[in-house]
Amino acid sequence: MKKYLGNSALKSLEKIGDILCPKNGEFPSYSEFGAIEFVDQMLQYAPASDIKDLNFLLSVLSIMPSFILKWIVRHMTTSVENNGVLSPLFRQLNFGFRGLIFSSYYAGKRPKNYTGKLPTELIDFSLNRKLD
Repeated sequence: MKKYLGNSALKSLEKIGDILCPKNGEFPSYSEFGAIEFVDQMLQYAPASDIKDLNFLLSVLSIMPSFILKWIVRHMTTSVENNGVLSPLFRQLNFGFRGLIFSSYYAGKRPKNYTGKLPTELIDFSLNRKLD
């Protein structure tokens, strides 16, 4: 068990991660890569109340069938084009979930049980820091 999220919350975050980062060619899926391992590092600076709310939301989503999660993700990603009643909520979900998922997937770190190329290696990304 991770420090901030319960098992059911981690399970649903990983499912959403697989929807946003599916296996594609050489790129591993979110779950295949094991990016969930780095979520605690992303959450360590979040307010406790936000983590509690995220844990609750993800736990509720963990009992939803895959087609409901795909529906939610589809509405999250298209919410910037819509101005419906739920659009602000979907935009917040989109911002939060994408932030956690993409930050952990493209962290440039190797999960314990993953032996393939890192996603950052596959896109040939490297951060070059120059000191003055």
